[in-house]
Amino acid sequence: MGYIQGNNREQQDLFPLTIDEMVLADSPVRLFDAFVESLNLAELGFEKSVPSSEGRPAYNPADLLKLYLYGYFYGIRSSRKLARECYVNIEVMWLINQLHPDFRTISDFRKDNKEAFPKVFREFNRYCWQLGILSQSCISIDGSKFRAVNSRDRNFTQAKLDEKIENLNKCINHYLDDLDKGDCNEEKLEEINKGIKICQEKLSSYKNYQNIMLQEGKNQISLTDPDAKLMKSRDGFIVCYNNQTAVDSKSHLIAGFEVTDKTCDFGLITDLANSVKDDFKDFGETNSIVTTLADKGYQDPVDMMNALENGIIPNVILNRRKEEIILETDYEETEITEDLVNSTDIRDIQKCLKAGTIPSIYKPNISEIKVLERKTYTKKETKDSEVISMNTEEMIKKAKTGYFVRNPEANIVYCPAGKTLRQETIKKSGSISYRNRSACKNCTSKCTNGVYKYVCFTKDETIKNASTSCRGIKTVTNSNKGIERKKIVEITFSVDKKALSQRQSLSEHPFGTVKRALNAYYLLLKGKQKVTAEMSLIFLAYNMRRAINIAGIGKMMGIMK
Repeated sequence: MGYIQGNNREQQDLFPLTIDEMVLADSPVRLFDAFVESLNLAELGFEKSVPSSEGRPAYNPADLLKLYLYGYFYGIRSSRKLARECYVNIEVMWLINQLHPDFRTISDFRKDNKEAFPKVFREFNRYCWQLGILSQSCISIDGSKFRAVNSRDRNFTQAKLDEKIENLNKCINHYLDDLDKGDCNEEKLEEINKGIKICQEKLSSYKNYQNIMLQEGKNQISLTDPDAKLMKSRDGFIVCYNNQTAVDSKSHLIAGFEVTDKTCDFGLITDLANSVKDDFKDFGETNSIVTTLADKGYQDPVDMMNALENGIIPNVILNRRKEEIILETDYEETEITEDLVNSTDIRDIQKCLKAGTIPSIYKPNISEIKVLERKTYTKKETKDSEVISMNTEEMIKKAKTGYFVRNPEANIVYCPAGKTLRQETIKKSGSISYRNRSACKNCTSKCTNGVYKYVCFTKDETIKNASTSCRGIKTVTNSNKGIERKKIVEITFSVDKKALSQRQSLSEHPFGTVKRALNAYYLLLKGKQKVTAEMSLIFLAYNMRRAINIAGIGKMMGIMK
């Protein structure tokens, strides 16, 4: 028995098929076409949306947008690969009417319209909201690291630069010692001079990086993508972006996202949730309250209080399996009425909270609220402060007498050994941690108990005592303090543990699909704004896949007509 035979390649048909007949009726490309045709590209900000009357005709931005939607939907993000698809893929030929744009044209379209792509993402979400498959009632917020176009070798932290500069100085001194011996032949002399020159050039570059970081107030610098940062991920330390998403609990669609260079998720609830609320308000949503779910990395009492004041219920997994957390805000006296308590307007909610009254909408979440009077110690401003009036040499000299001295202008600390400590992290309390691992490696000073010493300063502190007889570091007391009595509102907020139990299945699902199914665990573009455009396309592709699974292509196309 023979095999199933196909058609002869050279056979001519009397009535040839059209390309439209070769594309399935339920193919996703038909949704891409309908979606783009429903958009007003000029209003969204796409360049060349209105054709020029002079010069060579340009490609229609609608065709290039359709091509990108196809590419990201099927994990084809390279402009060269997309250019090839225009010649070999029947669906792409149908989608863009057999056009063959050059790969540079395709690439430039993505770069030149970086501000328009996030708007396209929101427009698709608008259709999902109109269908009723997307809502803002409950969203799960989480972040994930996406690898940037920047290798670790092209990223420098202060500690890394200190170590490299120290090694280069040792190398230069070694070359100079060889010169002092005077027994080098001409060939060896040339090699030494060449080595010194290379070391001096590198030393100059590293010191220049330090100056840039000092001027810009940064603790690290990336050379290829200046906006990317070295962060800890499951793959170790990589240069990347920390991309935040808000996932709808009902449909698992991504309701909103934000590209950040924050190395952790601490304090990122309010901004993203407010962005989602603004989008839905533009869609026509009347509910001003949104419930959020987040892991314990987001546990920031200040951010959670801001969230409550903005109509956001911040359910965060608390440390040590606690169910309640104490939040504080300043007291403001207001006459509270029943209408004010029952209102869902953000301004009315803020008035109630600051007056020490629980708004009706928050009664399931706030178990107790009370007004307290608290003593606060405030330092009186002294322009002729001992430390602030010192120059660099005087600060170092003071530090060597047994102090940690902070230079607030340069944001650095001088230690008792005369070394420079630079900012490492900002703690939850707001204090800044300073450290220099390379300096502490061989240091014999017992200024603190740790192997790699560090010291914490608040933004108002400039000097601390390095005591050898105590655990940690004692702050130098300043008698120039004033006592101030201040009223605050203390809120006992209870998290919804039942809602939090579904958080992981909500947040991890989109990231897993994006990184594995769409092969988008790394980025192709550089700079925060361009990365935001690329993430818009990535998350739009995910939402399209999810919407097709939920509503079907026919229903989605029907609302776009």
